[in-house]
Amino acid sequence: MNIQKYFKAGLMITVLLSNYAVAEITASEKNSDEFVFDQWPGKSLKVFLALPEEVRKDTPIVIVLHGNSRNAKTYRDAWEKTAIEENVIAVVPEFSAWDYPKRQYILGNMSTPSGKPVAPDQWVFAAIEPLFDQLRKQLGTEVKHYSLYGHSAGSQVAHRLLYFVPDNRAQRIVLANAGFYTMPVSTVDYPQGLGGVEVSDDSLKKAYAKRVIILLGDRDNNPRHKSLNRELESLRQGPHRFSRGHNFYKNSLFKASILLKVPFNWSLSIASGVSHSNQNIIPFAAPLLLGGPLVVN
Repeated sequence: MNIQKYFKAGLMITVLLSNYAVAEITASEKNSDEFVFDQWPGKSLKVFLALPEEVRKDTPIVIVLHGNSRNAKTYRDAWEKTAIEENVIAVVPEFSAWDYPKRQYILGNMSTPSGKPVAPDQWVFAAIEPLFDQLRKQLGTEVKHYSLYGHSAGSQVAHRLLYFVPDNRAQRIVLANAGFYTMPVSTVDYPQGLGGVEVSDDSLKKAYAKRVIILLGDRDNNPRHKSLNRELESLRQGPHRFSRGHNFYKNSLFKASILLKVPFNWSLSIASGVSHSNQNIIPFAAPLLLGGPLVVN
């Protein structure tokens, strides 16, 4: 889809990004449904867009986090119908296996493969907020918040972002079919728990105040799925993704309501008949990302 109509033809547009360098929108970017995002301290990211017929000042943005196959373009294609029908901008940044090998993506690039710490402004989580700033300027929408959707490995990134970037501007978050979770317990080391990393109770309180929906396909229940993590601490979360999602919800509810004694604004939703499929779970995810109450009663 051509996005040239959202820019002044023949002009080089300069976008001022808060706390980051100035980004120049080139002619090639104006004529494409993808662009390279390099206005953050981390590595440049290819970004794919699914756009509605018209972008208005109030057109919402959904940032989509792809799975471990790093097939961002496929995820964008899967969102195109929803983008047009629901007048929403779907944005899929690509965290390539070349730049973020193996588990660097799902664990946020917090350390190198050899275990050396990575600066927080280069973590995977740190890309989302400046990307949102650029999108608002680049596409002309003036929304103050975005929705965040992650499926499979992307769901792992999204729920860890809640811990490590507590002041994010995501208003609605859907976590779909994660392979395993970072449980809110300090007695288990990261990534299956919070042991060994710094996540304060204040950060957890902010996470639990967010409108978060854990979305699970009820047929994503294969304990021998080829990409399912089988480390001991992951197996303790449950035999498959469906059960692990339930246990993550229950552990988070206990942490918020019993230990921290704060309101818990999360809920659990089931996608009936859906296995481990991004394509098939989008019809369940989209309504949750685009509407509904922001506070759970």
